[in-house]
Amino acid sequence: MLTRTFIHIPTVGAKREVGLWKAGLRHWDDFLAHGEALAPPAVYRLGRPVIQRSLAALNDPHGLAELAGLIPSSEHWRFWPRYNRVAYLDIETGGDPADFGGITVVGVYDGSEVVQYVAGKNLNEAAQALAGYQVVVSFAGSSFDVPVLKSVFPRFIVPPVHIDLRWVLRRLGHKGGLKRIEKALGLSRPDHVGDMDGYMAVMLWQDHLAGDPDALATLLDYNACDIVNLEPLLNLAVERLRSQTLGRLS
Repeated sequence: MLTRTFIHIPTVGAKREVGLWKAGLRHWDDFLAHGEALAPPAVYRLGRPVIQRSLAALNDPHGLAELAGLIPSSEHWRFWPRYNRVAYLDIETGGDPADFGGITVVGVYDGSEVVQYVAGKNLNEAAQALAGYQVVVSFAGSSFDVPVLKSVFPRFIVPPVHIDLRWVLRRLGHKGGLKRIEKALGLSRPDHVGDMDGYMAVMLWQDHLAGDPDALATLLDYNACDIVNLEPLLNLAVERLRSQTLGRLS
């Protein structure tokens, strides 16, 4: 989808983007080669420098940040799977606000391994948790997780592309919290964390501080589910949104 994207050209919205596709401009190279003849004159005039910059950034090994800045964040789902160094992110809070802003756990999943940074242990290392990734995937992370982490860690590294599945899934008609959407789409969790929510996660942290020997392990299992389940949700959401978007061609 990425190189089919024209929605970052001024005056081009979803309907006009489809119009460009129907005119025969299916990729950025098509636009540069044939846009003068096939696109509306104003769109071609405004779009040519944008598409030239897009292609240059795409072909530059260090150009992802510029390319991500050109395309609206609401359309960052289009970067997947072309850019596939992905970190799935979720944080837990409810600790002492004076200690790392109350963050208790930062969980990161790379598609094969879960890494968790825990208050009182290694939370100070979380500033570099997303270093080296091209894409971060979250659920409501653009309004919560990432701003909280940036407020706590002034040098917190954020990948250029952020796919916030809360809003991607909402475009597909799936509203509500992560657990509700998981159930609606057939995803499950282990029984011991299946009914947990954010409030219970806070209580588990308090139980851990009070000496409960099992509370922290349960909290970490809950956090791990939060990030591991983002992977199938990303695949499902991007495929459905891609089909829905390209389906307008017919």
